[in-house]
Amino acid sequence: MNQRATPHKTPSTETLEKALRKNKQATKEVQDAADDLAVVHAVLDSEVPKETLPEDVDRAIERAGELEKALSDSAKRLEEVNRTLESDLDDRGKDG
Repeated sequence: MNQRATPHKTPSTETLEKALRKNKQATKEVQDAADDLAVVHAVLDSEVPKETLPEDVDRAIERAGELEKALSDSAKRLEEVNRTLESDLDDRGKDG
């Protein structure tokens, strides 16, 4: 079998800038959802007496807290990607 290496195509600055804009918007949306879920979880967790809750509702409240944490963690990872893209774009600006 003849295997040739395909040339690696570097994305254009414009493509990276577009990706960064989209990623920043997604980051904001994920963080906003996490913040909203944190409020819902806090209200349900503090305002509803535990002893009066059906077991499935108690599990749902607990799951809301877990989901909020997962969304917050995802937003942090997206922010890291944003910083990496910004750094790459800055480096391209210095080289160009």
